[in-house]
Amino acid sequence: MIKKWLVLSVSVLIVAACGIPAFPPVTETPVTETPVVETPVPAPRVVAAPALTQFDMLDENNGWGLGEGMVLRTEDGGVTWLDVTPDDLFNDPAYAPASFLDASTAWVLIEDVDGPMVGTIYRTTDGGQTWRWRNTPFGRSDIGFLDAENGYALTGLGAGAGSMGVAIWQTADGGGDWNRVFIHQPGLDDSLPFSGIKNGIAFRDPQHGWIGGSIPQDGYFWLYRTQDGGFTWAQQAPSLPEGFENAQVAVEAPLFFDAFEGVLPVRLLGEDMAVAFYLTEDGGETWTVDLPVTMNGRYAVASPRDFWVWDGGAVIMVTDNGGATWEFRSTNFEPGDTLSRLDFVSPSTGWVLTGDGEGRRSLYRTTDGGATWEALIP
Repeated sequence: MIKKWLVLSVSVLIVAACGIPAFPPVTETPVTETPVVETPVPAPRVVAAPALTQFDMLDENNGWGLGEGMVLRTEDGGVTWLDVTPDDLFNDPAYAPASFLDASTAWVLIEDVDGPMVGTIYRTTDGGQTWRWRNTPFGRSDIGFLDAENGYALTGLGAGAGSMGVAIWQTADGGGDWNRVFIHQPGLDDSLPFSGIKNGIAFRDPQHGWIGGSIPQDGYFWLYRTQDGGFTWAQQAPSLPEGFENAQVAVEAPLFFDAFEGVLPVRLLGEDMAVAFYLTEDGGETWTVDLPVTMNGRYAVASPRDFWVWDGGAVIMVTDNGGATWEFRSTNFEPGDTLSRLDFVSPSTGWVLTGDGEGRRSLYRTTDGGATWEALIP
């Protein structure tokens, strides 16, 4: 199996190998190597007011962003952004799936412009100064990485009438090689059902993972987990909150903070729209929930206890005890229905990305838990 990456920097593309054999591998592909050329890497260019389409903050200073034609990084909490775009991207990264592990390590998945079922994954381990790329046997997919080596991908194979087929992939070498561990195939019964729209995937370690989803059926909790790396799946069905026993349920992928503590966001559609946060303290064996928030907006999770829900109005809902109680927090800024991303890294520090009808995007930051906001990209 090919073990080489194709290496490129902000200014230079160095080709070392290409292609990934389909799973399972049946032949060895000869590798033609090109001598590595040592080339100075210029300092990243500062981009004034980039039009962010996505962002993910890692702490109060460091974060990553994507925009039209750009991969970006910030070291000062979003005040300034550095252009660390790989050379010769094969497609626009603006809405590409990405995974940001830390200030140095990131992956961006670019689907092939001519064949969306295949793609190219770019990886950096030095904050975007240099990038390596490899072809992938899947295109647009949900991707995530547990560490610098272990990652996973969920690929949609088509949806309709409340059903959706998927393929699941895992990597143990940072995205260089991918093994397909599951796929829906016509006529076969699978432990992960074809029925249901899959909303996302998350693993807490290479063996234990969860997929959340939804189905148009009252009171049905669509959550499946694996304990063997994605080969087989079994349903988990936590109880619905009081007053929402007959709601339609959309389960998101869980967020794990360590081997034990995690948060499972769930949207509830009953007489009212609500968001609930299920908690686990035993690595996902059991899930419990306190009070849902009767607000249908964006949410942010900064810790197993600190959550926010905001519909873009004059009030943000905040809890610091895992949803046992909620606080109405007035805010000086109302983005309305243009709120596209809410992100907090601590009880005090968060960001919100907004847009308008003409496609303009703005980034705001709070340092008091959402009460007041300052414009970083107006």
